[in-house]
Amino acid sequence: MAAIISAENLTKKYGDLIAVDHVSFEIPAGAITGFVGPNGAGKTTTIRMLLGLVKPSAGSARILERSIAEPEAYLPFVGAMIEGPAFYPALSGRENLRVLARLGDFPYERVEELLELVGLADRATSKFKTYSLGMKQRLGIAAALLPNPKVLILDEPVNGLDPAGIHEVRNLLRSLADSGISIFVSSHILSELAVIADYLVVVDHGKVLFQGLTKELLAA
Repeated sequence: MAAIISAENLTKKYGDLIAVDHVSFEIPAGAITGFVGPNGAGKTTTIRMLLGLVKPSAGSARILERSIAEPEAYLPFVGAMIEGPAFYPALSGRENLRVLARLGDFPYERVEELLELVGLADRATSKFKTYSLGMKQRLGIAAALLPNPKVLILDEPVNGLDPAGIHEVRNLLRSLADSGISIFVSSHILSELAVIADYLVVVDHGKVLFQGLTKELLAA
């Protein structure tokens, strides 16, 4: 199976602090891959490097077989949500997605499809500020899906959710993966991802401790 995302000795230093320390991994296509580690393990910094938001100090990575040194080559095929979704509180879910669709030049029909897909069609006209945390996260995932991406990268999408919210997001990610989207999702709680991820990359102190099938880690 081809790697949809690969990193080789990916490193990020801030002065004397090594946030990401020679990280290497390969993520299979068409799977849900969990990126697990405690807060401060370097997960968000790694994701920012993969998305071209932060320049690596050393090493390299590829997404869809294109180097992260040229983000414009792969970003049109990548959807992402980092550190929680940002929306206009006084606009409805539908209006917020339409603003993003207009900015990205995506068809408005896509907005309606996505509201249905993430289970928010019945609350499409409600203001964002009235949404539960789980609904806000699902709208964030809908926004990340606007470009119809091949790869979806989500940073802590279940952080702070109640069990019902976690269940909703899990089901959504499973259905997206089943539709052929490769998903790379981070969390600081292994048990949340072990239920849903096919594959895991475990990091701590900026280093990879494990990568492989979820069942292999759980068996160990």
